[in-house]
Amino acid sequence: MRAHNGVNNKTIAFCGTRGLPANYGGFETAVDEISKRFVESGFDCVVFCRESSGVQALKYHEGRRLAYVKGSSRRSLDTFLSAFQTGWQLLRNRKAYDHVFWFNNANFPGIMLTLLARIPMSINTDGMEWRRAKWKWPFKAYYLLSSFLISLLCTSVISDSKAMQSFYRRAFLKDTQFIPYGIPRAPEIPSDRAPTVLDRYGVTPGRYFLQITRFEPDNLPLEAASAFKRTALGDEGFMFLLVGYQHPTPYAQQIKAMSGEDGILVANAVYDAEVLHVLRTHCFCYVHGNSVGGTNPALLEAMANSPRVLAIEGPFSQEVLGEEGRFFESENLSASFRGILDCPDKSTVLQERARSRYDWDSVARSYIRLVEGEPADYLPAVWQE
Repeated sequence: MRAHNGVNNKTIAFCGTRGLPANYGGFETAVDEISKRFVESGFDCVVFCRESSGVQALKYHEGRRLAYVKGSSRRSLDTFLSAFQTGWQLLRNRKAYDHVFWFNNANFPGIMLTLLARIPMSINTDGMEWRRAKWKWPFKAYYLLSSFLISLLCTSVISDSKAMQSFYRRAFLKDTQFIPYGIPRAPEIPSDRAPTVLDRYGVTPGRYFLQITRFEPDNLPLEAASAFKRTALGDEGFMFLLVGYQHPTPYAQQIKAMSGEDGILVANAVYDAEVLHVLRTHCFCYVHGNSVGGTNPALLEAMANSPRVLAIEGPFSQEVLGEEGRFFESENLSASFRGILDCPDKSTVLQERARSRYDWDSVARSYIRLVEGEPADYLPAVWQE
């Protein structure tokens, strides 16, 4: 039964992520930030969550209703199964929802069931998952086919970057709505917190490189650690802190084995916003190696907080950073580590670029326009120039 508490009298479902509270990745953060603003605008929001994520099952979170699907304990099946379960719930209760937002084309079964239910929906496509090295060819084929069929069958499709929008137009002949992500508000950090955090990780302000990422091949943490080792910067007092170790895959174990040598430090994944803020703001340079996808939330956070950003060469990183970033190719990463030592502190210009272009309020307004049947028209002031 639908509960209408807002002036809009519309119920919006957010599907395809692990849910709330947001403690996993960029999509969860996006759903948190967007749905929060929907509630402030008077919408009734339901966020679908996975029981398989192991979080405490709450009924509400900061004004959003939470619905749960079982998912799967097998990581390889979790997204597919939870998407089907979510789509089935939507189909059975199709009169309860006025609009559905799906995040990630890998949720294809749920997206098709939503189409069958005839509920208006929009799909945030995510990146080019079929190019990720960690996936075997069956999943790559599944994701590529899903992306093609979604482009063919679904009216409202969202690209999170201009480069991704161009790709969909070129590869799938699909015009998509451009809506990126926003940068988070900086947390209020107690004065004694920064020294405690830095001491815990064993790093000195301004004397360490930082990479915060999942330890997967397409994010290049092993390549970055190996390149740093070749520079011998550890002998000059620099450190390289990699944060993100979580699952003991063979790839991740190779990185873990490098910890404690040649200035390399490897730490477990952490989702504490204050800890991550301290690490970003006090590093010498943030290293961004995510090579597949559009506007990457981790890159936006680095721009908003770090004095320098060294990112992988490519249309997505270049679109986000513009002339304010430094770029590397895998084969010259060691030289890039050395080269950025002469780069001045760019905190001010990086922050200004991030804040002017990537604003959560503007993002949420664009999503609301889609609910109202209008073009997204994502237009912070800079895009109007």
